[in-house]
Amino acid sequence: MLILFIVPFIFSSLSIQAFIQKFISVGISQVIAYMNVGLVLLGLFLYIKFLEIRPLPSTLKYWFLFLCAFYSIGIIGNIRFNTEVPFLKTLISPIYLVGYTFFLSDREYRKVFVNCVLITFSLANILLIYFKYINFSLDETDGIARYLLDRAGGVYGDANNAAVVCLLSLVFLHYYYKPLKIQFKRLKWLLMAMTVYSLLLTFSKTGLVVLLLVVLLSQYKYFNPKKIFLIIVVMPLLLFGLVKFALESDTLSSVQKERIENVVNIVTLNTDKIELSGRDVLFKRMMEYVYENPFLGNGIYFSDLIRGHNTIFGVWADAGIISFILFLFLLFNYYKEAFSSSLELRYFSWSVLLILTIFMLSLQTIINQPYLIVLFSFLSFELQTTSILKLK
Repeated sequence: MLILFIVPFIFSSLSIQAFIQKFISVGISQVIAYMNVGLVLLGLFLYIKFLEIRPLPSTLKYWFLFLCAFYSIGIIGNIRFNTEVPFLKTLISPIYLVGYTFFLSDREYRKVFVNCVLITFSLANILLIYFKYINFSLDETDGIARYLLDRAGGVYGDANNAAVVCLLSLVFLHYYYKPLKIQFKRLKWLLMAMTVYSLLLTFSKTGLVVLLLVVLLSQYKYFNPKKIFLIIVVMPLLLFGLVKFALESDTLSSVQKERIENVVNIVTLNTDKIELSGRDVLFKRMMEYVYENPFLGNGIYFSDLIRGHNTIFGVWADAGIISFILFLFLLFNYYKEAFSSSLELRYFSWSVLLILTIFMLSLQTIINQPYLIVLFSFLSFELQTTSILKLK
């Protein structure tokens, strides 16, 4: 049973299919994609047939309600505008969500899954550092760029997607990897330092801002008046020193320095000087389509075709206002469930949810990537427990 779910997660997390498509064969990469979906479906079939089906958390029930509405209404939009849609491609993430819902309902399987997340995400970060060192980019024909890369995209070929994994890796390492022996404690600190360094190499504005939020959430044990005051005083001074050093450094390119200045503008709420990398233009264009068809949307996969770069409002563009409201309701219930959980689990869940929801505002891939959407299933079952999962 384990191999039926772990193998597809590893392939998806490390974008192995993308490398096979680029350097070996498009046909083989498609076969592997179908194979991974087939493994998840086989695992789902075996689970339903031979194992006990446990009650589903309410958040997962909301996911199924949302998906039913999204596809039912979205297909009407496709028929209405006679637009072609790669249905099989759009169904991959929902298939993973359903399959992993049954797989992760078993507590012992969740422990294996957490270990898999820790290993694969850490490996993705190591590869990001190595690819940046050799100047490798998936966007280049032969992989090695002819110019010095300003931003590292890692195995995903995209800096923001890489930043999402860096942040998730940091959160999982902090909350789940709790070694007792000194050598493994050192390994944990090394992995966390490497993860932060990987994030810095992406030069993701959103990633750096979310990092500050995640660090603050992770220090919930220090939330008392004295220590909060210390954080308020020390952190700005530390950040000011780091930013000043970075901007005066000769090793950073002008593009990298501009992105650091943008982070400063975001943190200081200097909105007039924030550079949105064209996201605002794309968003306005997508909203024009939303206003034209607010109730039924424009059809499944529409927001991807027009490169809306916004997951949340992309749902509205694709499948109308009902699907949009259901999606917001779904996200709200995750935050609500987290608020009612134990202290450590609450801040872990909020950290993961903040990473995913904030990046939804600048990426259209969050719920389209199997390795990310299954985290919602994992969170649903974790929030049913009284404390954070303890690994052996």
